[in-house]
Amino acid sequence: MTADAQAEETVVDYPPLSALNDLLFCPRRCYLHTVEGIWIENVHTTSGTLAHRRVHTSHDSAATKTEFRSARNLWITSHRLKLTGVADVVEFHPDPLGGPDIPFPVEYKRGRRRRWDNDEVQVCAQALCLEEMLGVTVPSGAIFSVKSKRRRVVPITPELRSQTESAAARLHALLREATAPSPVVHPKCRQCSLYSICLPELIDEPRRYNQAARELFHPDTDAKSPDAT
Repeated sequence: MTADAQAEETVVDYPPLSALNDLLFCPRRCYLHTVEGIWIENVHTTSGTLAHRRVHTSHDSAATKTEFRSARNLWITSHRLKLTGVADVVEFHPDPLGGPDIPFPVEYKRGRRRRWDNDEVQVCAQALCLEEMLGVTVPSGAIFSVKSKRRRVVPITPELRSQTESAAARLHALLREATAPSPVVHPKCRQCSLYSICLPELIDEPRRYNQAARELFHPDTDAKSPDAT
C-alpha cells in the first residue's frame, strides 16, 4: 500500500475526535467538514483556532501551570472506537492509592458554554482514548474556558460513556454515506461558518430549491438575445 493510500485509509477509518462534536452540532456540517473537506473561517472558528494554538505552544501560560505533570498537544487514539486526535492538555494526577498517575484531559474552548455545545462528549472521547492507551481508568476531565479563565470538571459517567460510544458509531455510519444528509433548520445555523455553503433554508424546502435550480440553469426565455434588433 502506498503512503497516500495509507493516509486516505487513516482519514476514513480514524476520523478526528473533534468530528464527534461536529456530528452532535449538525450531521450535515460534520459531513461537509470531514468527507468533502469544506472549511470556511469565520470569527468563531478563527478565535477557536488561535486559542488552541496558544495552549499548544505556550509553556508559561497561567492556565496550564499546575502542580501536576502535564503534556500538551498530545496525540491520542482509540482502536476500539477508531478515533484519533490531539488532546490540548493532559494532566497526570497522583493516585491516592499509590497506583499509576491518573490522566485528566483538559479541553480548551474559546468562550462561554452554549446550550447546543457537546464538549462533554469530546472530553469523554479523549478519556476513552487515554484509558485504552495507558490501561488505567479516567474518572474525569475538564473544559477550560479561555475567555473566563475557568475550568468545568466533567465526570466520565457511564451515561456519558454510552453517549460517546453511540456518537462514534453514528459518525462512522455517516462517513460511509455517499451524499451529505439533508439539513435541519435550527437557530444555530446562522452561527455556522458553512451557512453560505449549506443553504439550509433553501435545501430544506424542495419547492424553493427546485425553483432556484430552474432559474439558474434555465434563464429567462423572454429576454432578448444579444443579436436581436
